[in-house]
Amino acid sequence: MRRLSLAALGMAGTLCAAALCTGAATAVTEPRDTRALASHTITEGLSSTVAPHSGVHVNVPCQSPEQSSGGGVRTTGNGVFITASWSAAGWAADVYNESDSPQTVWAVAICTPQWHTRRTSIPHTQVPVGESGIARAACPAGTEPTGGGNIGGTQGKDRMYVSQSSDIGDEWTVRAFNASTFQQRIATQVVCTNTPHSARSSEGTLLGLGTTGTAHVECPAGEVPTGGGGLGNPSVFFNESYPTRTGWTVRATNRGTQPLTVFARVNCTRP
Repeated sequence: MRRLSLAALGMAGTLCAAALCTGAATAVTEPRDTRALASHTITEGLSSTVAPHSGVHVNVPCQSPEQSSGGGVRTTGNGVFITASWSAAGWAADVYNESDSPQTVWAVAICTPQWHTRRTSIPHTQVPVGESGIARAACPAGTEPTGGGNIGGTQGKDRMYVSQSSDIGDEWTVRAFNASTFQQRIATQVVCTNTPHSARSSEGTLLGLGTTGTAHVECPAGEVPTGGGGLGNPSVFFNESYPTRTGWTVRATNRGTQPLTVFARVNCTRP
C-alpha cells in the first residue's frame, strides 16, 4: 500500500437533498503538497483492475490500533461509478465500470488513533429499479460525524450509483440511483467521534450534459480532513471521492438532461 502523511458548517448554496443544483461556478484546483501535518494518515490501497461492464471490490486496512475516520475511492478514468464506500477494517469500496475498457481503482482511508464509533441506518431504504433513494444514519448523542458512506451489497450487481454522501448536522446522508434490474437497498453508515469537528462545502462545479468534472473543498486553516464526500442532483453520479492533504475532492458525471452542479464536502478537525 501507499501511505501519504497529513497532519461553522459552511454551506455552498443548498445541500441539494432534493434540489436540481443548477448554476455556474468554478472548480478549485486540488493541492499536491504531501507534507506531514497531524496524526491522521492518508493510506492508499493496492490498485485493482475492473473489467468492462462489471464491478469490483477494493479495500485498504489501517495499521492496528488505528482505525478509519473516513475514506473514499480513486480511479484513473471515466465510466467508473461508486456504488458503495464504507468504514471496515480501514476503508472499503465497490465500483461498477460502465465503459468498454478496463479501468484501475483503489481504496483510500484516513487512519487515526482517535476513538470512533460507527452507526448504520436501520431500517435500510429500499430503492426500486430506475429510481433514486435516500438513507440516513445518525451519530449518538454527544458525538459528531467525521466521515461516512454506504455499505456494499451484491458485488458487481447492485449498481447503486452514488450521487450524495455527506454530513447534515449529526447525520450522514447517502443518495443513490438504482441502475440494476432488480430492487436494491441503501445501508448508510456514519463514523462518529467526541472530538470537535467543522464541516465545509465547496463552490459548485457546473457539469454540462454528459460531462465529467471535479469539485474540491479545503479545510479551515490549522485543521485536517477526517472524512468527506459530495452532493448534487440525483442524476450526477460520483466517479471518485477521496481526501487530499488539506481537503476533499469529488469527480462526478452528469447523466441528466440539463446542466447540473456538484459540490464537494469535507469534515475537519484540529491536530
